[in-house]
Amino acid sequence: MRIIAGEAKGRRLVGPKSDRVRPTGAKVREALFSMIGDLRDTVVVDAFAGTGALGLEALSRGARLCYFFDPSREAISIIKENIARVGVEDRAKLYRCDFERGLKEIVEGTPDLWFFDPPYGTSLAERGLRAMASAPDIVTPGALVVWESSTSEELFEIEQFEIAEQREYGTTRLIFFRRLEAADEDADIQ
Repeated sequence: MRIIAGEAKGRRLVGPKSDRVRPTGAKVREALFSMIGDLRDTVVVDAFAGTGALGLEALSRGARLCYFFDPSREAISIIKENIARVGVEDRAKLYRCDFERGLKEIVEGTPDLWFFDPPYGTSLAERGLRAMASAPDIVTPGALVVWESSTSEELFEIEQFEIAEQREYGTTRLIFFRRLEAADEDADIQ
């Protein structure tokens, strides 16, 4: 694995030693970041960080700050080494915890972009979005959430978010959720 673009382009990242961590493939990462566009001065969350590749790619492309959350000791060790390899220690905040607990750690900046790449076939993405729906001071209107899933996984709806776009790359699907304005949420409830 390597950083694809930006200030750390070409830097090698450490990969997992076990199959419990599944990094996002280079082609999917490249397509994803091409779709997202300019990341200068954004705050990013890598919610189920694994290797940290998504958050580190965002930092390389100009994101101001990235929060990394993962409960796995192995993943935290990998992410810590990758943060050092990319040289972004001053812009990375790393927490060994699940995403729902991690939401409470977001105190610096309001995140603009949220990466959800949990293990396939779990309810972690839906649970994470539900937790985000209950945190309007942290998850502001217009925030973008990108969920990487298997194409075989069923989609879900949460009224505070709309599905803005979906793309498939082989057996991988990217779903782009956008946080709705408060007025839009109220209109859905009535």
